[in-house]
Amino acid sequence: MGFAMGWAAVAAYAVLLIVATTDALQARASVERRAAPPSAAERFVEVWERSRLGTYVASGTFERSSSITGARVASQDIVAQLPPRRLHRQLGGVDGRNDDRPIFCPAPAVGVTGPSGCRLGEPGGPTFSESVATEVASLRAMVTGPASLYTVTEISAGCFALKQIRVETRAPFGIRARFCFDPLTGARSASRVEYGRGIVEVVAVTSIRADVQEADLQP
Repeated sequence: MGFAMGWAAVAAYAVLLIVATTDALQARASVERRAAPPSAAERFVEVWERSRLGTYVASGTFERSSSITGARVASQDIVAQLPPRRLHRQLGGVDGRNDDRPIFCPAPAVGVTGPSGCRLGEPGGPTFSESVATEVASLRAMVTGPASLYTVTEISAGCFALKQIRVETRAPFGIRARFCFDPLTGARSASRVEYGRGIVEVVAVTSIRADVQEADLQP
């Protein structure tokens, strides 16, 4: 009787020891996961979000070219951002947001001079911060997890290379891309996106300033 009770006590202690050890290992693993540095994909999502929430004017050039046809189009590329307001000028047009109201100014028709009419959307849509949150969530799904669309490599501080790893005709960053971000303002400082059929889009930023004036935000 005493022998049986003794083994029962030992067995009960062993169970408690296993549970305690398991809990300790799980706690340690949790701490190690929290302490682990973020992956390149996670870092990319972080800096992308920062670029969408920063205050700056980034000016440069945009170029789209085709290695197959030799066609090329180019224009100024200017992003002025003072959340919850943002304007992006490219190829003669403007798109942006004034918090919950989108702004769109189409490029003038060929042969037409002078500014084109701008449209300001109705209020009550997603706010600036809500739009950014939706965009960031979509980006995170594209670069992390088992169903990710791109692999991400941090090629230097603030610069990332993306490579498409599964077929998706609407892949927003083409078959491969490279993005760099300004460490002070968070603004995108350069990008190159390669699409299928030889199409390449390049943005080269030549100046970035953190002082945003009211005139910068006028369509």
